[in-house]
Parts: sequence; C-alpha cells; structure tokens
Amino acid sequence: MSIFNFTQGRLMARISTLVLATTIWHADVAQAEIIPLADMLHGTTISAAQCAAKRDTVWVTAFNQGFCLRYYVSTAGGDGRRPIVLLSGDKLGPFNRTTGSFSPAPKDGDVDTINLIKRADVASQLAGAPAIYLARIGIDGSSGFHGVRKTNLELEAVNAALNAIKIRYRLDGFHLVGQSGGAGLIGSLLGMRHDVGCAVLGSGPLYWGKINQPSDPALQYPDPTNAVPAIAQNRSTRILVVTDPADQRVPIERQSTFVRNLREAGGRVEQFFVQSTDPEHHGVVGFASVAAAGCVRGASDQVISLKLGAYQQTVLAHATSVAHATSSGATPAAPTTGHPQKVTTTRGGRMGKG
Repeated sequence: MSIFNFTQGRLMARISTLVLATTIWHADVAQAEIIPLADMLHGTTISAAQCAAKRDTVWVTAFNQGFCLRYYVSTAGGDGRRPIVLLSGDKLGPFNRTTGSFSPAPKDGDVDTINLIKRADVASQLAGAPAIYLARIGIDGSSGFHGVRKTNLELEAVNAALNAIKIRYRLDGFHLVGQSGGAGLIGSLLGMRHDVGCAVLGSGPLYWGKINQPSDPALQYPDPTNAVPAIAQNRSTRILVVTDPADQRVPIERQSTFVRNLREAGGRVEQFFVQSTDPEHHGVVGFASVAAAGCVRGASDQVISLKLGAYQQTVLAHATSVAHATSSGATPAAPTTGHPQKVTTTRGGRMGKG
C-alpha cells in the first residue's frame, strides 16, 4: 500500500467518524412541547417501555426505582465528544416534607421545552461545544416527583443518566455546570466520576453540616464536602465555584467550606465572587455560564475573572436601568435571560477570587 493510500484511508476514516458523530447528535431533534405545572407538582410515572418510545430520554434505576430522564441537546456552537451538561436549580418553590407539597411562586408555571432548548443553545454557543440540558427528577419532562430533589436518590439517577448518555453517544466525558441544587449534585458527582473536564458550581449547597436526615438512605442529602478526599485525588477535573457573598438561600459558608476543605486536602479549586441582582443574591446562572465557557475554551483563571468582571458590569447596568425605568413609571427594558450572548474581556473589571 502506498503512503498516499494509507493517509487517504486514515483521512476518510476520520471524516466518517466526524460525520457519524454529527449524525448521532442530530438524530433526535427535540420538538417543543408544554410540560404542565400540575404534572410537576404531583409527579409523573413513566414505564420503561413508554420511556423507550420517547425521544431524547434515558431509562435509569436508582435505589430500585425507575425513572425516565429527559434531556435536550444542542450543537449550535460546535460539535465534539465532551458536551457541557446543565443541571438547573430546584424548582416549584419550597417543599414541605411533612405534607409532601410545594409552594410555587407566581412565576412558576407550565414549562415550554423551547426555552430549555434555548438554554442548551446558548451554552453551546458560548463554549463552542455541544451542550445538554439534563432535566432533573420530576421537572422539565423527566418522570418522578421533584420532592426527592438533592437526595441520594436523585444523585444516583443523574449519575446513571450520564452513564447512559455517554454510552449512547460514545462520549469521552462531560463538562458539568449547575445552579443551586444542581450545583450541589455536581459537587457529589465529582467524588464519583473521573470523566469530568470542567465543573462549575454556582450557588450550590456544598456543605450541609449537622442536619436531621431521614432514616431512608435514598432520601438523605449527600454532602459534597464528605467527598472531598476522593475529589482531591482527581487531578484531571478543573473545579470553579461561583458565589455571591450575600447569598440568602445558600450562605457563603456553605460554599466556602467546601472550597477550603478541598484545598486543605490538596485539591485544586477556584472560587469567584460575584454580585447577583436578584433579591436573594442567589441566581448566578449567567456568571456560571461565562465561567464554564472560559474553562471549556482553556482560558486561565485570570482571563475568566476578567470576563466575569465584564459580565458583572453588564448585569449591574441592566439592573440600574430597570430600577430607573420602574421608578419613573416607564416600561422597563426586557430582563436578561441570565445567559450572556457575548462577553468581552475588559481591564479593571476583575472579580475577586477566594
């Protein structure tokens, strides 16, 4: 065989592999549908057979319970075999474990899956990589009851879903990005997985301390700080924690304790302090998106800090504009989505690092 033919053969094999990867990612194009609020409040049950008939779902078992987890894929910004996986914060408002009921806020309502696809689109575009919005148990199209959020049960289900998706698309691994409860799950996943490139944890409950736990292990809350010894041994994952020091839902100490313990154990982690503009200083989705995009693209901590500074100025300027319009009786400008469309690096806008 000539060198030319050998090289040509390798080239054609490479092209075939890339075409196959693209075909796999685009085989199941998610179509818009409405997920009723009532279904999420009460929970849904889907059989394995029903799950198999649905597109973009995986059937998983955790603690001998079966779940059909839905996901939404985007390659709007690029292709590849290590997608970004987005895990949202808790939804439906506070949950009363005694009554088994939620207290949804007025903003809680039916979910249009187009918006979930857009979340994946923006993450993909920012990072130049594929993105997956993975719906947590009981919400956004996944079966089960959202009252089990943040528990060992949900942790095992999410981990199993990642395994199933990895096999389905023949992936090398993932980048994980989470907000609040989703970030807490990622914190624990870091002690279980060795295929995570970047992990961005925004406003996550990363330390529980001494709390009253249910007797059922499946319903107990896993504490990411307990996984620190295992996480510290994993040198291949880059961990970024995004914190608003004034966070009223997940106080700074519940985030910084994880960071401090991980550093003391010899692990690598960076903490970026930002200023969210919601009343509880808890929503850092946009900031986490910026940090994740920088990490996936290989940016240094300093560059990511500068990008966060630039985004911070945009967020504060928008909040000031809305406040002024509201006080003057004018119609406020449309709020930001929390997912920046474009971020530029500026001098003098660096955010603090813990």
